[in-house]
Amino acid sequence: MILVLLSPRNAGLPFAEWLGEEAGRLLAVTGAGVDPGAGFLDAERVADYFDDPSVHAAARRLCERHEVTRVLALAEVDVERAARLREELSLPGQRPESARAYRDKVRMKELAAAGGVRVPAFAPLASGADVLAFMAAHPGPVVVKPRGGSGSTGVAVLETSADLQSVAGRIRSGDHEVEEFVAGRFCHVDALHVGGEPVVSIPSVYTDGGCLSHWTDSGNGSWMLEADDPLHARLVAETWRLVAALPPAPSLFVHAEFFVTDADEVVLCEVAGRVGGTPIPAMLEAVLGLDPRHLWARIECGLPVDLDAVRDHARSAPLVANFGLPPRNGRITRTPHEPPTDAQGFTVLAEEGEDWGGDRYRARKSGDFIATWLVTARTAGELLALVAKSEAEAEAAFGWALAPEETL
Repeated sequence: MILVLLSPRNAGLPFAEWLGEEAGRLLAVTGAGVDPGAGFLDAERVADYFDDPSVHAAARRLCERHEVTRVLALAEVDVERAARLREELSLPGQRPESARAYRDKVRMKELAAAGGVRVPAFAPLASGADVLAFMAAHPGPVVVKPRGGSGSTGVAVLETSADLQSVAGRIRSGDHEVEEFVAGRFCHVDALHVGGEPVVSIPSVYTDGGCLSHWTDSGNGSWMLEADDPLHARLVAETWRLVAALPPAPSLFVHAEFFVTDADEVVLCEVAGRVGGTPIPAMLEAVLGLDPRHLWARIECGLPVDLDAVRDHARSAPLVANFGLPPRNGRITRTPHEPPTDAQGFTVLAEEGEDWGGDRYRARKSGDFIATWLVTARTAGELLALVAKSEAEAEAAFGWALAPEETL
């Protein structure tokens, strides 16, 4: 039986369809009040899904009732949990040393640098004094971020020491790091590695602002590089160098992010050992021929996959761009009735009357969108023109009653 660590954000994914041979034999640990969906035989629910001991205890209870053969995790919060369970139960898959390296941004950069990957200057933090010491040694803006965070949550860019006050209170726990701010094009590579061999790697460039665009209420997405773009081969090579530098796992789906500086250096931002977040899965599905979470779930659970068909589809697919609009600080008064011209898979993720203001707005993540879509083309120039056109149409189709501070 397959034990699925089912983050509430992933509830509703068609696991029974994806893992058809195991339908009716799936087990789930999930949040309180969450329905795992069809195909699940048994489930344990926890009041706080972000509490590791509670999730682990729930998983152990399921393992006591059933013979578990695989552990599946799709969400960032579950990567290390799944690895610990596999080690405890002697099950196949990624182990804790590897999982930690793909989550802990300090350990990640230590290993990457030792493996020849260029990384920014960085340091672990125990207090605000560590930030000041780092800023004294590395003039210019710095970035403070949680060591195990995702979706740009908790990330802050500090221009001067006076900005420290905004983050000092939350770095006392010692689970944050600081690194130099790297300017340049922001890129990502989504790559699949099975049985020690690369299967596919897809380099893309984020639109201006990248995953921090939501700070300015700007839409963001990414677009695939053409195969003959010189940066394409460099990003692929750097991704596999990075994978080789980190502790191995039988199979990996990685989402690696790099900066390409004005001096043309490729510098690691970070890497995750999972499929990228919304709207990247839809983009990759257009390239691979199936949802990458579907593909990864079958590989992770030891079920057969036609990897040659995946490679062939990726080779013949058009260029794809994904894009999403972030929420504003206010209430939605109008939603689109039609998709933008040439948009594919246009999905409205909000409702008329929905309030994104106040605390909800301040806690927003880079993957919180009110609408997402794709565009496809055969050249990068055509692709970027379609992105700009569809963004303008989608933005105009939404109406907002903004909070007072947004209208001043």
